[in-house]
Amino acid sequence: MPFAKDSTEETKKRIIEVVRRHFSEKGFDAARVDEIAKDAGVNKALIYYYFESKEAILDHLIQELFDDVSALALEFVEEHVVSMISQGRLDIESDRWRFASEDDAMDFYRACLRYVEKIVDFSLSNRGVVRIAIFESLKHGKHKNTLFQLLDRLYNKNESPLYRTIWSADHDFDFTPEAVVFRFFFGFFPVFNLAAHFDAYVQATGLSESEVRDSFIRGYQKVVSVYFRGKEIVL
Repeated sequence: MPFAKDSTEETKKRIIEVVRRHFSEKGFDAARVDEIAKDAGVNKALIYYYFESKEAILDHLIQELFDDVSALALEFVEEHVVSMISQGRLDIESDRWRFASEDDAMDFYRACLRYVEKIVDFSLSNRGVVRIAIFESLKHGKHKNTLFQLLDRLYNKNESPLYRTIWSADHDFDFTPEAVVFRFFFGFFPVFNLAAHFDAYVQATGLSESEVRDSFIRGYQKVVSVYFRGKEIVL
């Protein structure tokens, strides 16, 4: 029955939102399922009906985060990379991306700047989960390789929809080892680090949230601009 299904989905969504807040405020280890249940207005058994353990709840939150990050990246690729290739405005070569004109290169550059803002804002709005994902990845436990799951999703040639989408549009496209290392450590990782330490940094410096956000974005955009040379992106 539709009503029962909607009610079930709403209950699960409410539980996840409470879990997100408890994990963010208390940390994964200190968060307790009975307190989460009380705050969500459900009994503990219902939480275990949806998730077999607290670790399974964290898995769900992290996979949801990575799903959203992957979707944002794929959306950018389809709208600004594949479309420009299909229109003859972009040609991918082994060591560079060559645009048909400087105007095309500038259009793509502006799209990259907007994408930077979108990724930063997404990460900040999900900074509680990002913080947990980073901290748990530093432990020698189940989630120690958590961040590398995102690496596989985005850059693994056999598994990445991102790779397959660009390669299908231009077979000269490839992820070199250097490009993968750069995109992980200088791409998403700095943004995730910002999100993980954002609240503490704001408190320590006395800067406003908007000042920290805007300063980071300006710095990140400068990094992006280094790779644009006239009509080309040199890799």
